[in-house]
Amino acid sequence: MLYEKFIRLVEDHAEILTRNWIHEVTNNPATPGYKLILRKVLEERAFDDYKRLGGILLKEDPSFKSSAEHYIKLGKARAKEGLKASEVVYALILSRVVLWKFIINEGVINSTMDLHQALTFYQKVNNFYDKAAYFITVGYENLNVDTDDILKQGDFIEKAVSSVTKWFMRDVK
Repeated sequence: MLYEKFIRLVEDHAEILTRNWIHEVTNNPATPGYKLILRKVLEERAFDDYKRLGGILLKEDPSFKSSAEHYIKLGKARAKEGLKASEVVYALILSRVVLWKFIINEGVINSTMDLHQALTFYQKVNNFYDKAAYFITVGYENLNVDTDDILKQGDFIEKAVSSVTKWFMRDVK
């Protein structure tokens, strides 16, 4: 299936994607705080996220629970660093844009069937990034609340993921 090809493409080229994202995030007027972060730190973060994406999209984390915890902690860490919430969310948007541009530019979409699968993949990627943005924001807003306490709030993750997925699937039909 083309999903696996896209995911392998992302994982195999995580270094290129990382470099492209760093260029975008450090030169974009919407993310000035990222210029103050060491390049090595940015490289480690972006590389990890691009490598992590395949497993999430292939349902290694179907409930999004471990990913939700990761992104809540990420939001808290970015708040502690002093980045604005808008910068953090925009940096995530840039990550998605860099990913999709790379896939398109690689020329792996060669037929109508490929295009259909690519659009379906793009929907999955968007759904992932929407959830990540939500949980980053939750972490950012709850800087002084223990992550475990956030996660214990009565099926918090399941309800949040379910509502985002239902909203997304309703609008796709």
